[in-house]
Order: sequence, then C-alpha cells, then structure tokens
Amino acid sequence: MLNKLAFRNAKRSMRDYLIYLITMMAVAAMMFAFNSLIFSKDIQAMCSEAMVLGVMLGLVTFFIVLIVAWLINYMARFMLEKRSKEFATYLLIGLKKKELSRLYMKENLLVGTVALLLGAALGILVQQIIMTVFFSVFNEDYKLQIQIDGWCVFMTASCYYVCYLFALLRNRRIFRRMTIAELLQIERKNDALNMKHENRRQYRFFLSVAYIIFVYYMMVRGCSLGVTFLLIAGFVVSVYMMYSGISAFVACRVQKKGRKIYQKERLFLYRQFASKIRTMRFTMGTITILLVCAILGSAFSLMFAKHQGLAIDYVMPFDILIYSPMPEDDFKEETALIQSYDKIQEQKIYRIYEDGSQAMNRYFGTHVASVLEKHVDQEGNFIPGREYYTFDTYMKLSDYNELREMLGKKQITLQKGSYALQTKTRILKDFGDDIFQQEIEAGGQKLSLSEVYTEAFSQNGINGADYLIIVSDDICEKMNRYYSVYAAVIKGKGTQELRDALDEAHRHKHGNMTYDEYEKAVEMDSETEEDWQENILGGDGTDEILVMIADLFVRDIDASDFKFIVTSVTFPLEYIALIFVCVSLTILAVQQLSDSGKYKFRYDVLRKLGMKKKEIDKIIFRQLAFYYLAPAMIAIAISSVIVIYTGNQFARYTGADGNGVYYFAISLLVTSGIYFLYFAATYIGFKRNVNE
Repeated sequence: MLNKLAFRNAKRSMRDYLIYLITMMAVAAMMFAFNSLIFSKDIQAMCSEAMVLGVMLGLVTFFIVLIVAWLINYMARFMLEKRSKEFATYLLIGLKKKELSRLYMKENLLVGTVALLLGAALGILVQQIIMTVFFSVFNEDYKLQIQIDGWCVFMTASCYYVCYLFALLRNRRIFRRMTIAELLQIERKNDALNMKHENRRQYRFFLSVAYIIFVYYMMVRGCSLGVTFLLIAGFVVSVYMMYSGISAFVACRVQKKGRKIYQKERLFLYRQFASKIRTMRFTMGTITILLVCAILGSAFSLMFAKHQGLAIDYVMPFDILIYSPMPEDDFKEETALIQSYDKIQEQKIYRIYEDGSQAMNRYFGTHVASVLEKHVDQEGNFIPGREYYTFDTYMKLSDYNELREMLGKKQITLQKGSYALQTKTRILKDFGDDIFQQEIEAGGQKLSLSEVYTEAFSQNGINGADYLIIVSDDICEKMNRYYSVYAAVIKGKGTQELRDALDEAHRHKHGNMTYDEYEKAVEMDSETEEDWQENILGGDGTDEILVMIADLFVRDIDASDFKFIVTSVTFPLEYIALIFVCVSLTILAVQQLSDSGKYKFRYDVLRKLGMKKKEIDKIIFRQLAFYYLAPAMIAIAISSVIVIYTGNQFARYTGADGNGVYYFAISLLVTSGIYFLYFAATYIGFKRNVNE
C-alpha cells in the first residue's frame, strides 16, 4: 500500500517539479562525466600528472556534494510545506509519523533514482563532449567511445546518494517533531508581512554595502591569510544582512504610501517582492553567494585557459632548451643523448655574457610592477635576490640572430653605439618612454637603446631573467662569459624517456641528484635536512601565478605536463560554476512555479477588475524579473569588482591577453545564457499555471 502511494506521489512530484528533476539529471550527468576523467586510462597514459586532476576534482566534488545536499534538503523541506495538509490528512487517518517519514523518504529517493538513471544516460553524451575538449587542449585526437568504468559509476552513485541521505535524514527529524496542527498551519506562517522594526532593519543594507566596500579595500591593500578568512566570513554574513535591509526598505516604502506607489501595478509588485524577499532572505542570500562563486569560477577558469598556450610559447620556444652554469660547457653528453633518441634539425650552443655591471638589473628591479623582492638596499646597492642574476646579462648579436632564424623571425641590425633589449610583453607595458633613455656602458663603450623586442624567448632564467641586452659581437668579446645555453629543434617528438635521460645526465654533470635519487637518499637517511634543488639557475624572473621555471625543457613533455596542471584547475572551476548556477536557479524557478497556484487567485482578482491578458502577462514578467534580478544584480555587482581587479592583476603578473573587464564580460555572458533559459522556462510555466 505504502509502496504504491510512494510511487504515485513520486510521479506527481516529477511532474510538478520538472525543473528540479531536470537539474538533478544535469547534476548526475556532470558528476558522471567529470568523474570519468579521474578513472580514464587514456588520460592516465597521456600524462604523468594525472593524479593532480583527480585531487582537484575530488576537492571540488566535496563542495558540490554539500551544495547539492543543500538543494535536496531545501526542495524536500519546500515540498513538505506545500504538501503539509496532505501529510496532516495521512496522520489523521491513522498513519504513524515513522511510516509517514519513511514514505516521504521513499518518494524522494524514487525521484532521485529516476534523475540519476536519466542523468547517467545523458552523462555518457556529456562525457564524450568533455573528453573531446580535454584532448583538444593537448592537440590530441579523441575517438568517440563509450567508457563506463566501475569505479566511476560507484563514485558517482555514492556522491549522489550521500547528498540525498544527508538531506532526507534531516527532514526525517522534522517529521518526527511536527504535529498535525503544525502541518495544517505551515503554509500560512509566512503570509503576513510583519512591519515591526522595519525602519531600523533597512539600514542593514547600507551597512552591508559599506562592509563589502571595506573588503574590496583590504583586497587591494593586501592582508594576512588569517585576516582574509575573517573578512570572507564577514562578507558572507553581510550578503545575508543585505536582503534583510532590502525587504525592510521596500516594506517601508509601501508603508509610506507615496503617490507613485499607487501608479499602475506598483503597489501589487512592491508587496509581492517585499514579502517574498523577507520570507526567503536566507535562501536569496545563499543563491547570491552561489552565483558569485559561479561567476568567479567561470572567470578564473577563463584566465588560466586563455593564458596557458601563451605561457608555453614564451617559456619553451625551442624543442629542447638546456641551461648550464659552466661558461665553457660544450653539451657533448646532452647532444649525444638527443641524437640517440631523435634527429636534430637545428641546434645552437651559445654563451650569455656579463661585465660586472648592474645598471639594467637596477632599472628592472625598480620599475617592473610584478617585482616581489626588494632589490636596492639603503645605501643604493643592488640586491639580486632570486628574480635576477647578480650582473646584467648580455648576448651576442650573431647568436641572437641565429636563434631568431631558428624561430622563423627576421634578423635585426644594430647601429654603432647602440644596443637592443629582449624582454617580455607584459614588462614592456610597465615602462614608459624613459626606457629609451637608459644608456649603458659595456665593453668600454656607452650605448643607447635602439629597439625593444618582446618575442617568446624563454626568459625565466635561461635566456636571462626577464631581459637580455643584445650588443655587437666585438663588445661581447671584451666581457666575461657568464653561463652557457643549448637550444635545439628536433625532427620527431620529444618523449618522456628522452626527458628523463637528459635530466639524469645533466644533473649528474653538475653534481646534483635527480628527484628519484633524492627520494631514495631521504628514505635511507630520514634525518637528512637537505632540500631538493629543483634547478641550478642563477635567476628566474618575475613571472607569477602561471610560471614554468627549469634549467632543462623538452617542449613536448613539459608543455603537456603544464597543460595538464592548468586543465586540472580550469575543468573543476567550470564544473563547480555550472553546478552552482543550476542549483541556485532551480531554487528560484521552483519557488515561483510552486507559488503560481497561490498567485492565481490574486491574478484572477486583477482580471475581474478589468485588466487584460497582455497586461497581466506584463505584470507576471515584471514580478519574475524582480525576483530573478535581485540575486543576479547583487551577485554581478559583488563579483564584477573582484573579477576585474584579479583579472587585471593576473594579466599584470603573467602577461596574459585581455584584462579584468574582458574576463568578467565572458563569464557573465556564459552565466547569463543559463540564467535566461531558467527564467524563460519559469515565465512560460508561471503564465500557463495562472491562466489555466
């Protein structure tokens, strides 16, 4: 009997709350598709850093489980309130609370299971899309194939049902405490709009705005990690307070009964909006926070994804790059290894020079915006730090032109008494015209700057740290050789075996251990305090956030690993953004569609007062627009400042294309597209319910 009743009620819930069912299908589909990335053997075979993606997706899944559990809990509580009279009737005819609670859990689990099964089928399609996109990032072909891993299915089903169990167990306790009288009165408890203390509550909005502005100020100014967590906690509280202030402000405006309040349908809309915001202020605050997180996640994902290709080109313009601190290194061991694995098309061994000067180091150390270390002491002496070499770095014009030719670039010329500067695009933006006023003394000659070049040239410690000074060959001959570099273009594709062999030979030549050897040494002597020396560079430049620093690069391998790490950030961020948007909009849609029955009476009154259908449709549109725009506009206002600021900082520190406004506009466009679909579905459904 109860099983049949649960089945019938589940079918009715799927019909009445179709948007909720669709959202849970989408959640299940995305869970399955993204979890499949963790267990994909193709991905594990493609990259040695596959564990990073698993860790990131696992971390994101934890937060998604919490949010989806909140959605299920909210929907279960919401349906309980809407069906309170039905449940009271069940109790009146003799059903026990324990049986009623079990019945309700069965109904929700049936709805969830249907959504999971349909979502899993949809997830196979989503999986193919995500896998195709994933492999395209690595310029690899992906053959469409259905991949159903047992562990993936287990993880998806486990996460999904954990969400349901968390939510339903809480509602089970509510059932046990609730009486028949409470069930009969539950729908009426939020009908009245209490005006007590509204005059004071409206100032919460302004206090919240003031606090959020203060958080923005601290974000720009900078603060410690502990203070940051406190500010974020206060930020969340201020968002909730904001809605209390908004509802009070609108209620006070209605209470004043100004002349404009009675124009057209304003009084009706104000009353609807004020009561809804007041009774749902916690929910609206949560929705706003979710939307802020969604916009931020989408924007940050775009930042990393857009910059990864540029970062690789700038750091690894050649197929193989090797740095050696030995000024006379001939790279015989490395060359022999490369030839044993692949054919060398072009190669170049060259020297970087110094003459004891620090003029350019000083200029960069005091003018580059992304410099993090102090490079000038109280006496005015230059301090190299980790970012720059001790002395200015020079390169022969002939070597520079040969390297440019290997990269397919035009050769350059220098007039007598001049030099050229090779640096990064982002750094050039920090300089004004005064860079061309920088005269240097090299090889006993005074030189003036003729041109600045910003092509990709691996300037994170190999070809200088942030810059190289290009001078004529005869001037370099008068300088000291600083260190050596080997650059090569190979015919085939670099392999992991070649990368490992080069790393071992290169490190042993310079008296260093490989990472595997270091781990073994630590295992044998657990008390050793020796740190792992990742590279032997003398400086590594001022790149931050997305940065690759090494004394040896094999482009095909290192670029793939870098892309995988970046993708391990971008995919989870998009994943969490999509889930958060869908969850928040489901709450908005279900609330309005479920209340359409109650609003039907009110719109019938307007119809009887002579209002035409088009006018009623317009009021419905405005009512829904107010309701949808409230969290959206606040989320946009909050996230815009964060995204624009962090986007500009990201471009500043990494040299990425675009700026904060660009990243915000794209992420807003994506979020708005999903937002519009939910709004349109709600508007169509609401009109149909009201006009029936």
